[in-house]
Amino acid sequence: MNTLHLLKVVHAEPLTPQIIQLLFKPEHPIAYASGQYIMLGFDADDLKPFSIASAPRDDGLIECHIRNQADSEWMQKLFAVQTGDQLVMEGPKEQIALQPAHQPIIFVAGGTGFAPMKALLETLLKEKVGVPIHFYWGARSRSELYMHKEMIALTDIHPNLEYIPVLSENTKDWNGATGLVHQHVLKEHPNLKHFTLYMCGPWPMIQAAKTTFLDAGLNAQACFH
Repeated sequence: MNTLHLLKVVHAEPLTPQIIQLLFKPEHPIAYASGQYIMLGFDADDLKPFSIASAPRDDGLIECHIRNQADSEWMQKLFAVQTGDQLVMEGPKEQIALQPAHQPIIFVAGGTGFAPMKALLETLLKEKVGVPIHFYWGARSRSELYMHKEMIALTDIHPNLEYIPVLSENTKDWNGATGLVHQHVLKEHPNLKHFTLYMCGPWPMIQAAKTTFLDAGLNAQACFH
């Protein structure tokens, strides 16, 4: 029997017109680790999976970044929640676990797949891991890089962190990297033999990326998604 927990919405903020940031306060403290996800909903019979978007927070809150789906009535209801509203969750559940950092690390995030990658990154930075960290974030347009400034700020504080945003579509007035995010990774790192790689994003992206990364020498035991 999976235990259900009550959550109160303490913060609901649109990060873009189609992406919302929600912060929840559980009725009792809930321990979780970076890379885990929760099953979230309005009642126990209709829960959907969402990654936790931060390392464990000192205030005990649970953060999620959620993309809207126009054809989903359930999602419209979630996007309408306000501070004080109550939801239920099951979990946390295992998704991607951090490994000991003994070689350079590459993160590859597609869209809101940024959320669990951000959580893992925060833990590495808290632990003052010294290996080089390359964080690639692929999005369709500049506005979908909804924590772009925060990522730049992190690179100012942590000299071992490199942040590479990659836009695939609306590239007008953009002087950064363009194209598909996984192809840009390979352009900069044609040999992935001595890297640990974490990725999260749309399933077609993961499948295409994993195939090409393994072809580029990435050890299957060093690939986590």
